[in-house]
Amino acid sequence: MIDRYAIYSDFKAINSRFGLEGEEFTVPNYNAAPAQQLPIVTNEAKGKISFLFWGTNKEWSNNKSISPKLLTCERDQLMSKTTLKLALERHRCLIPVNGFYLWKQYSKKRKTPHYFYNPSETLFSLPGIWEENEDMDGNTHYTFKIIEIPNYINLPEFGSNMPAVIAKDLEKKWLDGYSTLEELVEILHNTETLGQISHHPVSPHITNVSNNGADLIKPQSSVDQLGNYTLFE
Repeated sequence: MIDRYAIYSDFKAINSRFGLEGEEFTVPNYNAAPAQQLPIVTNEAKGKISFLFWGTNKEWSNNKSISPKLLTCERDQLMSKTTLKLALERHRCLIPVNGFYLWKQYSKKRKTPHYFYNPSETLFSLPGIWEENEDMDGNTHYTFKIIEIPNYINLPEFGSNMPAVIAKDLEKKWLDGYSTLEELVEILHNTETLGQISHHPVSPHITNVSNNGADLIKPQSSVDQLGNYTLFE
């Protein structure tokens, strides 16, 4: 399951890549984490960046662990659960990323983070759905979830699900209000971009959300199946 990603391109690059207009905003975030307010593109505001909380906001999370159900949803549940089906129909979004992190499990107590990226595209997008919630004081908060699909790199150590990646030429259709549910699900089954995704082990410093620098995405020594550090996968 994804619980970290990187979005470090500046606002000009993001606006140019996704055909957006808008005011300057500060990104760079090598350790985008749950409960942070992050830049996304919604189907209701396609021409500009919106800032939504991933899963929940800091006040609601209160420094407690956040349920995976708030962070991600599975592709194969989108049509079987009423709330998710309605969100797919009405509240879709694209999450701009430079890459994302997943943990490779070697044993019950040993795992190492890996950084996944597209060598041919500095920026790409993950599909998501967003929600509108009202607190006890009547304040409206907006959150998003990332859609995951079955593991597509044939390495079960990374878990059963991974973030879906949308091909660049399908991004507009994903946000288009005229796309049918069947067409949207078909987009999530498209494998065109998945074969381009590469990965390498990185520093476990991403565990601490206060760490945020370019060193987090640099290749690091990995560990073998016995937990010993090695220069090779």
